[in-house]
Amino acid sequence: MTIKYKLSFPNPHTHYVEVEMHISKITLGSISLKMAVWAPGSYLIREFQKNIDFVEWAAEGNSEFNRVEKQDKSTWTIKTNGIKNIIVRYKIYCFEYSVRTNFIDDTHALINGTSTFLYIEGYEQLGADIEIIPYKTWQHISTALPQKENNKWCRIAKNTGELFDSPIEIGNHTSYFFDAANVSHELAMYGKGNCDIEKLIADLKKIIEIETSIFGAHPCKNYVFINHLTDSSYGGLEHAHSSVNHITRWSFSKENYQSAISLLAHEYFHLWNVKRIKPEAFIPFNYQTENHTDLLWFFEGVTSYYDDYICYRAGVTTEKEYFAVIEKNINDVVNTPGIDTQTLAEASMDTWLKYYRRNENSRNSQISYYTQGAVVVMIFDFIILDATNGTKCFDDVLHQLYKNYTEQPEKGITENDITQILTTVSGIDFSPYIQQFIHTTAPLDVETYANLLGLKLINKNIGEDIYIGLSTKWKEGKLIILQLDKNYGAYQGGLNTDDEIIAIDGYKIDKDFGKIYAHKSINNTIDVLISRQGIIKTYSITLTQDKRKDYTLVYMHNRTEKQNTALTKWLR
Repeated sequence: MTIKYKLSFPNPHTHYVEVEMHISKITLGSISLKMAVWAPGSYLIREFQKNIDFVEWAAEGNSEFNRVEKQDKSTWTIKTNGIKNIIVRYKIYCFEYSVRTNFIDDTHALINGTSTFLYIEGYEQLGADIEIIPYKTWQHISTALPQKENNKWCRIAKNTGELFDSPIEIGNHTSYFFDAANVSHELAMYGKGNCDIEKLIADLKKIIEIETSIFGAHPCKNYVFINHLTDSSYGGLEHAHSSVNHITRWSFSKENYQSAISLLAHEYFHLWNVKRIKPEAFIPFNYQTENHTDLLWFFEGVTSYYDDYICYRAGVTTEKEYFAVIEKNINDVVNTPGIDTQTLAEASMDTWLKYYRRNENSRNSQISYYTQGAVVVMIFDFIILDATNGTKCFDDVLHQLYKNYTEQPEKGITENDITQILTTVSGIDFSPYIQQFIHTTAPLDVETYANLLGLKLINKNIGEDIYIGLSTKWKEGKLIILQLDKNYGAYQGGLNTDDEIIAIDGYKIDKDFGKIYAHKSINNTIDVLISRQGIIKTYSITLTQDKRKDYTLVYMHNRTEKQNTALTKWLR
């Protein structure tokens, strides 16, 4: 059996792509066609099939097409009855501007495989040809899929996995080409902004060289950055030979550059960490249901630790800028109320249910396996540096994991694999650290582990201020509660999200409502008049002490030789 897809865009302003799927040399009595319901790297069931208007089919050469009935939410079955060659046609509405879905307008198209291509159930290992018929004014195409017969509009995928993992940008974007780590790179830029291309490429080269050196080898012959410069969208999605990145168009100024370059470093790092080194639960991917793993703290946490760290090591950002990132990460983690409720393993496992479905109570019940994972991995790095007198670090863990991958590329990793390599690299039993930091909600005690490298965390919040623990918005002359922190007075006193605060202690409030009780002391009470679904209520709220950490990272005086050695290795 052979498969060829033909994608056309006759009216891109309507946001549709028209797909023809040519299936030849059929030996089956029926064929079940499926569409993926999620995209690897974005762990949420997204029901991509919702954007298909209809599916119809006909024998090759027959102009009369018949509608195909769905068997379930993502399956269409065709009874071929001995017909060897058929055409399947469908249209997909593409107007979700994200890195994981399709977007089409009259200027360009971004096509992601999981939200575009039907596949034949049970024949995921079949390769496919892809022919692109661009809109009449579109001149360029960027994708990691190789050309067929030197025709840029015809591409080849060796199997469904590669087809799904190779986004395609079509339009009139500008591409820049460069080599780094002996790999050819394309930088496909859609949109306008304040990007200095020469600087960006120079910085990417440095980052790519360092990332490659960490793992010991590069997995690609070519790589494509598909970058969209946007008004407000920010984020990226990794692929095995490319990435799609949304970067706000003015983020390349000096004060914002770090967020832009660290995003690209993050998605590139995933080339190794998750696209090659991957959890056992992801082999193979099941595109029809959730693929649960409790190891996302490793795959996203490690990557989130290294993205800014690599930018610093490459000289792209300064030590001051890097320390500011560390401070922010630590403060975010220790001040998240959910830190005593959810473990990193639980956060990883529950990402399908919770991470992408945040609500007003999420901060009280959840943590981020990205940010907390990054802080924990930094702690692990410090432990290794200390235990080995600066001769080993977390780089060595990643190097060994990638070596294992190259020897057994079809084998996914488990927590036990990670623990064993951490133990081997550090020379100490790492299982207690995995248990403590990954499977419990015990305090992180980052201060103690920072001290291993002669670093000191100073808490600038001395606890003299009042904090009742709520965030608000001022809308149409009303002060509305958005979120509450379970550890502080507003939550404990009975206030709710969506309450309108009308008055405090009999005084009508405005945006600066805190001035009404600024003269009071910790443990004093205030009477808060609110409207809740049109009902007027009064609550007595205790003014609580602001216990939030506000850490700054500094060097310790009189560091030991051991601390200096470990610190020097870490700072490179």
